[in-house]
Amino acid sequence: MAVTIADVAKHAGVSRSTVSYVLSGNRSISAETIAKVERSIEELQFRPHAGARSIRTRRTGVIAMALPLVHGPHNQVQMPYVWAALTAAQDAGLKLLMLTDDDGTTAIRDAVGTALVDGVMLMEVQQKDPRAKLLRSLKCPAVLVGTPDNPHGLPYVDFDFAACGRICAEHLLEQGHTHVGFLGQPADTYQRGVAYAAHARDGALNALAEQGAQATWAPCEPSAGGVVGALTDLLDRDPSITGLIVYNEWALPLVVDRLTSMGRGDLTVIAICPDDAVDRLSRPITSVALPVEELARISVQRLAGLINGESPPSVTMLAPVLKVR
Repeated sequence: MAVTIADVAKHAGVSRSTVSYVLSGNRSISAETIAKVERSIEELQFRPHAGARSIRTRRTGVIAMALPLVHGPHNQVQMPYVWAALTAAQDAGLKLLMLTDDDGTTAIRDAVGTALVDGVMLMEVQQKDPRAKLLRSLKCPAVLVGTPDNPHGLPYVDFDFAACGRICAEHLLEQGHTHVGFLGQPADTYQRGVAYAAHARDGALNALAEQGAQATWAPCEPSAGGVVGALTDLLDRDPSITGLIVYNEWALPLVVDRLTSMGRGDLTVIAICPDDAVDRLSRPITSVALPVEELARISVQRLAGLINGESPPSVTMLAPVLKVR
């Protein structure tokens, strides 16, 4: 049977209201009485209701991850971030609440307005993201995991996707490629204005344009039909493509297989993806790894610091590293 406040009060020799006041901190209680109640709580292994704890500490020990879930194969790309954030939150003594509503503003307003959470991590950040402005107005500790056009004064942590796209393009340019294709995320990712997808694409295309190279890009669904359609589209628009940047890890193995079946296995491919996605391929591919675990861990640490009254850097940007294979 669960231990109650009445059990604690009887064990400590005080009234139930005294135990409640010790838990809430709403009234001044002598140090001797507090120590007596806390000893009884420890000996009986009493666990106060979360509401009582939050009243006393003004905290819930819960942080929210605002991550609208994307249905289909792309959803699996999100899971490593979720798992890494969950692990980092546990290491920081925090619990993680998922806010997966498509309408992120409503979910955030409800969670913050009812004091369910101590802070919010904003994922799938859009270039023009209304959630950032909302969090600023709610005066809630928050960290953006991504780079919007306007962060509204909130700290953000990100992988430098623009620099990532640029170094991929520059590597191909150094190898003498003057006609380069960019195969990106599914079309709806760009339609939603997701920042990382746009930044990687624009970083690559701008670098190519600066050197007078021919750049052609297309979104790509991570399916056999989607890959066939995207590659056909790219090569129809520029049959002279000799280098290809792929930022779509679930489409990547299909792209490599399709190029081989088309007799274009000589086309140079660079991938933007986690290392394990490249390791599973039938041939070695030069790539830039996505630091999923590090990004999630730093984001949770920054948010925990904010909750504890610290002032984290306004911008934390992880630099890309090209791995030539």
